Amino acid sequence: MTRSQGFTLLEVMIALVISALIAVMAFESLDAADAGATRTNEVLNEINRLDRAWQIIAADLRHVIPPAQADKNAVFKAESLRSSGEDADQLVLLFKRRGWVNFSNLPRSDLQLVGYRVEEGKLWRDFVPERNLELSDIDLEEDDGFHQLLLDGVEDVQLRMLHQGAITSRGKSALEEREFSEDWLQKWPDNTQQGASAQDLPLAVEITIELKGVGSSVRLFAMPEQQQ
Repeated sequence: MTRSQGFTLLEVMIALVISALIAVMAFESLDAADAGATRTNEVLNEINRLDRAWQIIAADLRHVIPPAQADKNAVFKAESLRSSGEDADQLVLLFKRRGWVNFSNLPRSDLQLVGYRVEEGKLWRDFVPERNLELSDIDLEEDDGFHQLLLDGVEDVQLRMLHQGAITSRGKSALEEREFSEDWLQKWPDNTQQGASAQDLPLAVEITIELKGVGSSVRLFAMPEQQQ
């Protein structure tokens, strides 16, 4: 009779090592998949927040009041960030808008003074209701204003404004060439350019927001027509 033989100790050890290696590789794969899914969700959340911020900005710019009107608070100022977002403490947009929705039918105006600022990597929207005060008497960033945090991780905000002088001198080429926005202004008002004074609105505003881990997002907004 032939005696059946079992596994030797060496064979058992080899099998255990192979099983352990398979388990380690499977764990690493699951861990990488979980980390990837977590990062994907984080990016999607940031994209959703960015999209919501764009919607708010679009609604504000759609209702801008041109400065040329007889209103001491009707102003439009814009300037790109002069430093990195993490180091910034700068107002990038300031204007007055109409069309503030009054859901509760409160006895108040539908006008707001609105400012967008970047402070230590955060994009804030500050606003105050119309109070018939001089601009110099209003402090948007302190107790006078309401503050809405729109975005975290802001690395840069760049603005470009199309002015009437560019259209007058270059015609459609100011809009159609490959690098058309290079001749647009990064600060408003700019009294050195025709049609870019404190009494005018730009014809269009291009805004670029760069978020950490997401990248750059660009939107182009046509401004309300200004009554002459």
